[in-house]
Amino acid sequence: MPRNAGLTVLLFAIWPAGLFAAEPSPDSRPIHFEREIVPLLTRYGCNTGGCHGKASGQNGFKLSLFGFDRKFDYQAIVEEARGRRVFPANPAASLMLMKATGRAPHGGGKRFDIDSEPYRVIRSWIEQGLPPEAPDAPQVVRMRIEPTERLMSAGEQQPLKLTVDYSDGTKRDVTQHGIFDTNEPNVAGVSENGIVKINDGIGEATIMARYMGQVAVFRALVPHGKPLAAIPGFPIDNEIDRLVAEKWKKLGLLPSPLADDATYLRRVTIDLCGRIPTADESRTFLADASPDKRIKLVDRLLASPDYPAYFAMRWGTILRNSNLAGSTQAAYAFHNWLKDLVARNRPYDELVRGVVAASGEWQDSPAINWYWQSRDDQLHQVTADTAQVFLGIRLQCARCHHHPYEKWGQDDYFGLSGFFTRLGRKSFGEPPPYFSSSKVTTGERHPLTGQVPEPKYLDGEFAKFTAEQDPRHGLVDWMVKPDNPFFSRVLVNRLWGHFLGRGLVDQVDDMRETNPPSNPELLDYLAQDFQKNGFDMRRTIRAIAISRVYQLDSQPTDTNKQDRQNYARFYARRMFAEVFHDSLDLAAGSRTKFSGLSASARAIDLPHEGFGSYFLDIFDRPRRVTACECERSSSATLAQVLLLSNSDEVENKLADGNGRVAQLVKAGKTDREIIDDLYLGAVSRVPRPEESSKLASYVAARTTPPERQQALEDILWTLVNLKEFMFNH
Repeated sequence: MPRNAGLTVLLFAIWPAGLFAAEPSPDSRPIHFEREIVPLLTRYGCNTGGCHGKASGQNGFKLSLFGFDRKFDYQAIVEEARGRRVFPANPAASLMLMKATGRAPHGGGKRFDIDSEPYRVIRSWIEQGLPPEAPDAPQVVRMRIEPTERLMSAGEQQPLKLTVDYSDGTKRDVTQHGIFDTNEPNVAGVSENGIVKINDGIGEATIMARYMGQVAVFRALVPHGKPLAAIPGFPIDNEIDRLVAEKWKKLGLLPSPLADDATYLRRVTIDLCGRIPTADESRTFLADASPDKRIKLVDRLLASPDYPAYFAMRWGTILRNSNLAGSTQAAYAFHNWLKDLVARNRPYDELVRGVVAASGEWQDSPAINWYWQSRDDQLHQVTADTAQVFLGIRLQCARCHHHPYEKWGQDDYFGLSGFFTRLGRKSFGEPPPYFSSSKVTTGERHPLTGQVPEPKYLDGEFAKFTAEQDPRHGLVDWMVKPDNPFFSRVLVNRLWGHFLGRGLVDQVDDMRETNPPSNPELLDYLAQDFQKNGFDMRRTIRAIAISRVYQLDSQPTDTNKQDRQNYARFYARRMFAEVFHDSLDLAAGSRTKFSGLSASARAIDLPHEGFGSYFLDIFDRPRRVTACECERSSSATLAQVLLLSNSDEVENKLADGNGRVAQLVKAGKTDREIIDDLYLGAVSRVPRPEESSKLASYVAARTTPPERQQALEDILWTLVNLKEFMFNH
């Protein structure tokens, strides 16, 4: 007899009569703890981080987060607290059911009714004697959702069906046990029973379904208009434009027209070189009448030294090239190494191998600084960064529990960490030399098995290496295989997000099954083309930059004003802090001096974040403490507004005696010539007639030379405070 049986008899003897009179009939079929009880704990939030799944549990009762440790959960429910949570002698009196149905005080409130299926299932399991899962019980191997995609309209509903396949070949409908969520609630919501309802939004919503560590997604597409047979005014001569246009046709979405020459010049110069065009560059490009001048512009910018400088800064941020104590020289070396790789257009896999498999001293292997940044939590930081940066998988949470929105668990996390357990570090140098040891050096253990992690490819097999082999090279060899589903996709998605303002998968480094791309066919094409052409980053960048979809105007039309996912217009965004800083210097004709660097050094040339700059900090320069692109913020703050509008720093740039305004005045330019030059240097266009007339009148009213120069400085101040200047549009 279970040890709680005596308590059960006593409790039942004193319980109010009739309390259990309306109990539903129990289920006669065998109830499996893992197959049916654990999913209910997840569905009703019992094992989430806000309830019993948090690290300390809740009110003395702790479950594993999202049910990742079923043995632990079984013991907590059945054996802990003298078994008082379940009463096989009288299942209805079980505390587990009393609290869940609101018949006993419960901090989580009522979770389901007494006449519901969850109640019946749990009661039947208790009545059957609380059987644990049999060692040979079939496991869930796959889950399918039906349908997977559908075009829908406002107010329409679609019931979903979840089916799981077990290892013994059986199938089961688990719709009533799954957990559903939506990524775009303004487009579509979903009930707890998997019924999708379209709301007022237009676009796409992804409905995520979870069950026992398996995930599946349904895509609800709400068209902007009737399906289109063609996209008028959008000629197609490359695969990128064709695949984007196919999606527009499906959604009845018409794109904005192409941006004018001034807008495109400014946009592509910012995105490729991290600066705005000079006045002379703007003047020359606008005067060029050749039909292929945009392609020539892209090729010229890619061949310029600004391109590798800018992308070295971008990679340095992602790879957390930081100025930690004693590693200043190493940070410089790492930055220059990245810039050299970009300048020589070395294949992307060479960059990745140089980072992931770095060995030796920083003078010979500058990328060793990547490991040095992770020295306080080395094994776990490099595991998480490798997964996120180079595979697009945010694997961090799987260190402690199964990923809540993906299939990855602790075995996957520690399998990847197994490639780094032989990473040795010598005791001299700053940073010290790193090397591949012939034996395990980290002392890390799998928390459940207690074993040293063995190398295991994600979604693949365990790997074996001899004492002479470096497992990290084996990891990179696996990454660069043509059939690797992660490596090329995350890089092209990162590039697409850089140029188009939003990744095909958003966020760009969160490429899980439950966060699908807005255009899967385009992502597949870009990844396959990138891999097939030797991981040539410059080639992919060029293809994106000359595509018509990248050249679209940012002004929305009536037909695409609600588009946020399919690039029917260019998504304007604020310039990065370093780019904005350098562009302000360029527009004002001034130069900020950074301590320890040459007089020509710009913010994008800074090798690390340790150079003091109030301007860069106010505009959210990353601190380089994470590998996530989300460390940059595009939100506006009051401090930013005040800095631009009335700070001494900006005022001194505009009034610099060697600055743009002063030089134009000294050159004897007329008011209108100076105004034109200021516009070309700030927003890459000449002023419109009404702007030119008003500004010329404003300057003409100032009769003395100092007043005139002050008026021209006022015009430049106005320009740099415009959204047209601050945003890449």
